[in-house]
Amino acid sequence: MDKEISTYQSKCAECSEVFDHPSLGDMVYGKFIFCSENGKVFAYCNAFEVSAKLIDVLLLKNRDAELFQSALAGLADPIFGQQLTNKLHCPKCHSTNLEYWHGEKSGSMSVTPATYNCLLSLSRDELKLKVSQFLENHFA
Repeated sequence: MDKEISTYQSKCAECSEVFDHPSLGDMVYGKFIFCSENGKVFAYCNAFEVSAKLIDVLLLKNRDAELFQSALAGLADPIFGQQLTNKLHCPKCHSTNLEYWHGEKSGSMSVTPATYNCLLSLSRDELKLKVSQFLENHFA
């Protein structure tokens, strides 16, 4: 079920594009907003859901907060063919280099939940391999 989430202005340091993006704010624990690599698609994630807990277990001792969020985004199902990341991307030039990212409140938007249907359909061995490949790429 989509959620209505407040949006805030951000400005790209590379191309000076000012754009809106959803944000849960600083005081939210265990919930994240992910962005597509093209900066045009967003998804929210609740780290207390079963699929997130499975990823947490599969990361084993390699996990820190940044890696966990990156894995949650990177292992999520793509949306409209776009892979999710835990970084905010400019929708014009796709840079993650932002001048500011929590400017004035600009309204709200409907944001879809991150899903993990592809991941959850894998066998145990395939799951381990997928997470292992993610870790290899993350640390490469």
